[in-house]
Amino acid sequence: MSERTEEQKLISDPVLVVFGGKQYPLRPLVIKESRVWRQGVIAVMEKLPELTNVSSDDKDKFSSALTGLLITMPDTVVDLFFSYAKDLDRDEIEAIASDSEMAVAWEKVVQLAFPLLKGLVKTMEKLAP
Repeated sequence: MSERTEEQKLISDPVLVVFGGKQYPLRPLVIKESRVWRQGVIAVMEKLPELTNVSSDDKDKFSSALTGLLITMPDTVVDLFFSYAKDLDRDEIEAIASDSEMAVAWEKVVQLAFPLLKGLVKTMEKLAP
């Protein structure tokens, strides 16, 4: 995955994602839209502890957790991807894309949506004694 130049970041140049061997431009959201989108990510991530902290002794809870992790969460990530990539044709892409391609595209969305985290970490390092 090639790193975007500072100029590309500044002018909000889209990144390219690949589905079914075809490239699609993925436009970064503006701050207002990205803020709302990140809140959706938090709502999903808040559910992870209850799905990962289940004993196999309780068969119903364990089954429910497996369904959540292996079926619901991947589908939710796809939903989040398309809520970020709102300009892309979901029906077209879902008909040709693999899960692996979606995983790579999701990583690109995360990089676009959370660029300030990297700067925040650098700031914390500079402030630390």
